[in-house]
Amino acid sequence: TTLHLRRPPPIPTIPTMPKPSTASHLTPQQLKRFSSMKKEELVVNLDLWTAQGFPTAVSTCVIACSKGIRRAHLLDARSDGGLLLELYCRDGVGTMISADFYEGIRRARYADLYGIQQLLEPLERDGILVRRSREALIELLPNFTVIERDNRILGCALLLELGKSPDGASVAELGAFCVDQEFRGTGRGDSLLDYVEQGARQNNIKRLVLLTTRTADWFEQRDFRWNGAAYASTGLLPEPRRAKIDSARNSQLYVKELAATEDGANLAPGKRIGF
Repeated sequence: TTLHLRRPPPIPTIPTMPKPSTASHLTPQQLKRFSSMKKEELVVNLDLWTAQGFPTAVSTCVIACSKGIRRAHLLDARSDGGLLLELYCRDGVGTMISADFYEGIRRARYADLYGIQQLLEPLERDGILVRRSREALIELLPNFTVIERDNRILGCALLLELGKSPDGASVAELGAFCVDQEFRGTGRGDSLLDYVEQGARQNNIKRLVLLTTRTADWFEQRDFRWNGAAYASTGLLPEPRRAKIDSARNSQLYVKELAATEDGANLAPGKRIGF
């Protein structure tokens, strides 16, 4: 069972076998019994959690979720109205341990269409993004990645593979990148970009390009480099994509060369981020 903690205390996803230095108070019989247990048995063994010093309240919640309960909540009994606030507010006031998909990053599905439209509409209204019809968004949905939190779409990004550039690099275009204003500054944009980049590396993309009519300070801080007007660029964009650029918008081109990861592995999306 994968456990997602909304406000996580410092505990591991599953308990591990106590090391001798931390389990010196256990009897030889207990150590022998724990050593012979399977991982599935260890995670639901309250004695083992207690032996590692974890609070009983947290341990019992994890065990409950491991045995089929979707979500468990820990509340401060001194909090006035805490139960109502925890159950009927999206963020609550306590700690929630869940065994379902509470918050994470994933590929978009048809059910996400409305949430994506809600995110993009203000940017389209202000002229930051080109307005797309519902039909166009449906066609592009397989190329969208979203941040979801408890069935609410908090962010989205579109990645379109463009083919080879004149200099031989495999190019993909990053677009429709947006995080809900309420959740900006929380690291979710970085996690979303990292997830998209991991997916691009897996598909052997060597260069990400971004076309925008506004300043791109946030992207420049994340190694995107300005390369002037997009319609006038040569060598960096595949020619069919460059030919479609509306010069009247004066979109600027930002480029990021995707270097190999430190360990040289193209990890699956989501393997190096916190969500």
